Amino acid sequence: MRVKVRFYSAHREIVGKAEEEIKIEESITINDLMEKLIEKYPELEKIRDSTLYSLNHRYAKGDERLKDGDEIAIFPPVEGG
Repeated sequence: MRVKVRFYSAHREIVGKAEEEIKIEESITINDLMEKLIEKYPELEKIRDSTLYSLNHRYAKGDERLKDGDEIAIFPPVEGG
């Protein structure tokens, strides 16, 4: 299975790109995917607690199971005014 991961703000600075296609095992969660990303990009661990996720353009908590072709966005909290 493959999923597309989009990185924003500090996350993009750490990984050095805006998106990446990643091969995953069946039935993993977003949190499992984040573990894989931290293995590949250890600096992500520093901002893990403030990381937000979206799955197919909807906010996600991290325990959602991924399917082939899903799109996950990883980003910091957004402030507005």
